Amino acid sequence: MAIIALGVYYFAGVNDLTVKGFKLQEAKKTANFLSEENKGIELRVTALESINNLSERAKSLKLVAAGNIDYLTVKSEVVAKK
Repeated sequence: MAIIALGVYYFAGVNDLTVKGFKLQEAKKTANFLSEENKGIELRVTALESINNLSERAKSLKLVAAGNIDYLTVKSEVVAKK
């Protein structure tokens, strides 16, 4: 009777390890897929943020480039008083 009980326990353990192995394999596949998808998205973001793309978009929106910029200089730390 003990041998049968140990056999059933052994097969249950092997079955559990097999199921966990399949789940781990599926999780690794999902992680690899998501990693590749993330790399593709990062490349697309980089392309969209490029200077050439941004300047073309600015021209299509009829934006004007900033020319000479004048900065205000304040002599004291206080700008406004109540």
